[in-house]
Amino acid sequence: MVDPPSKRARAGPDLKIILDDGELEVHALILELASPVFASMLSSDMKEGSENLVRLPGKIKTEFQTFYKALQLYSMEALTPSTALSLAKWADEYQVEALKSKCDDFLISKPVDAIALEHAVKHRLEKRTRQCLNVMKANIERHVDDLKVLTGSQEHLKEIWPVICSKAGFPKQITLPPSEHVDSMWSFVSAAISSRIKLQSKAERLEVLESEIQRWPGMLYDHMPTTNKADQKASDWLTQRLRSNGFAV
Repeated sequence: MVDPPSKRARAGPDLKIILDDGELEVHALILELASPVFASMLSSDMKEGSENLVRLPGKIKTEFQTFYKALQLYSMEALTPSTALSLAKWADEYQVEALKSKCDDFLISKPVDAIALEHAVKHRLEKRTRQCLNVMKANIERHVDDLKVLTGSQEHLKEIWPVICSKAGFPKQITLPPSEHVDSMWSFVSAAISSRIKLQSKAERLEVLESEIQRWPGMLYDHMPTTNKADQKASDWLTQRLRSNGFAV
């Protein structure tokens, strides 16, 4: 006769995890099945496997617990912005691709900024990285300072470099410098783009003003009294003054 589930012997945790702020006991099989990195660490040829103990320096218990729980098949806990950021980091480091993809899908619904881009690039979140780059490329003027986080990633910086050069007024054929040079010159690039925006804004306002000036002589004519042809004289005087200053009236 088969014992009911409540009476069966249950295997307890068989692996100790040592973290910066304490230790936890877990089931090694869960980590091995989910992560190639842990599977390698726990192989019989490795010290961790023979000792049934894994040290994770630089890691804390709360983050590991969240990660471990997310690996378990029955876990239905929804992601939050905080846990998605943390789990994406763990999933990337320990090569848990399904979990990393889940975090990637979740994070693309969140706002784009420098922190989001840096996190996505660092932890190889393809969808989130592409989303951030597309948003920022579409509005370089607004995001030029955010894009500085790419100075350590030639792969992604190379993609937007021609757009940055164009917005700054540089020749597009300028070759992308080494990362360390780009980092040191970024403030200059940002200032160049900002100055160009201001010049373009002034040019646009001048264009509107020139169009408005065409109406001024007629408007002055309408506002002046007709006595002694004051209206016509005033209109002629303003027209002459504008023409002498280069305005086609």
